[in-house]
Amino acid sequence: LVPKNHPRIIFRGQVDCLEAELLLAQRQAHTEGYGAIVRELGDALEFSRQALRHDVLNEPMAAFPLGGLTEAELRARSHTPQKYYGQPHFMPDYTQCWTLLAVNRARTTARQAELACYEAFRDREGRCSRPDLLQGFNRLSSFLWILEIRLASGKERG
Repeated sequence: LVPKNHPRIIFRGQVDCLEAELLLAQRQAHTEGYGAIVRELGDALEFSRQALRHDVLNEPMAAFPLGGLTEAELRARSHTPQKYYGQPHFMPDYTQCWTLLAVNRARTTARQAELACYEAFRDREGRCSRPDLLQGFNRLSSFLWILEIRLASGKERG
């Protein structure tokens, strides 16, 4: 047992918040008819659940596929969206669909989980003892950014 303000407990709480946001985004995507986004948000939800499981069991987590994209594909698509989706980087705003706004909120929560992961597992020299989880949450936020880009492109069904 550890105090409720222990960094590991804070990290797990952030992952819980992320799961809640992913579920809400998934529900919104379903309501708006974005079937592919619903499925891919399911990948994101499964990642967060597996990350939590691997933390609790203190097991290493292998690379987790998100939307069928490799690490290199995630990086390329999130950094050069115009090339892959015909959609440049953008700033979300209130005129965009509810699904995009919900995914954006989930993405920011994934970033918070990533920061909480670093705080929970860093040593005195600032090195993270769980780079598998830290890298996984970084990839997750990139994946969610890709979903936002796809939604902004107007090419998703909805």
